[in-house]
Amino acid sequence: MTTLDSPALDRAKDTGTTPLRLVRAEIMKIRTTSMWWLFLIGFTVFTALALTSNGFSHHYQLYPQPGVSDRAQALAQAAQARTPAGVASIAVSMMTSGQFLGVLFVMLLGVVVVTSEFAHQTATATFMTVPRRSQVILAKLAAAGCFGALFWLVATVINGVVTPLYLHSQHVSTSLAGWTVVRSVLLNLLAFVIWAVFGLGLGALIRSQVGSVVAGIAVYLGGFAVVEIIFHLIYQVYRQGWVLGAPVIAPAVASNVMITPGRAFPHGPPQWAGLVIMVGYAAALTAAGIVVTRRRDVT
Repeated sequence: MTTLDSPALDRAKDTGTTPLRLVRAEIMKIRTTSMWWLFLIGFTVFTALALTSNGFSHHYQLYPQPGVSDRAQALAQAAQARTPAGVASIAVSMMTSGQFLGVLFVMLLGVVVVTSEFAHQTATATFMTVPRRSQVILAKLAAAGCFGALFWLVATVINGVVTPLYLHSQHVSTSLAGWTVVRSVLLNLLAFVIWAVFGLGLGALIRSQVGSVVAGIAVYLGGFAVVEIIFHLIYQVYRQGWVLGAPVIAPAVASNVMITPGRAFPHGPPQWAGLVIMVGYAAALTAAGIVVTRRRDVT
């Protein structure tokens, strides 16, 4: 077993190694594998599917079908959707299409970025080259964040091309340069970067690649469902409005709140609350991952 925890190594000077070079090296590690572009292909497909699904959903919102059960309510919702605020909300939904499953791809990429070092037994060489392990984790964090931003850019370009054409086809219009839309798109960028960091922190904390992937999916999808059920049951007993907004503590709900103007759901918190919660999760996981990585032996 090779151990890198000795004080001599912890105090070692990695001469010639700068933070920028470390980040470039980590980006190169990702680029030289097929992993990232396979994730990107899957991500692009799901983004296109989500964009199509959102388009049909908003079409039926704007043009209620004759067979709906409550025609009067459907017409009232259609009238609301055609207001400037309603059209802006539709534009935001279209411009952020694919986030729900898209950030899952980014999180898994962040997990693989760090766990692949242990899975392929290259961690020893990495930490021998750069004995200060926290620097390595931070470099990986920056690299994962860059790829998170890349995925966001791909989705935003696809959505940005389709959305104006879609709005025109539905005979509604709004400026995509309006602050409501721009703010949500920028917060969507933060969501992608934060989820990449979230995944990297989780992978650093749980060294097993399979274990961290399963844990990440469970936290994202399972946590979303479990929290919704728990607080719905609590509301049946304790009928207070804040209980209906409490599911925002689930990371998947928080990231959705981040990008939704106004309220993502009845009694939901404002956008900044989702941002604060996601930053808190990512920071806590990253800090815990650094601490564990610095103390753990590497075989």
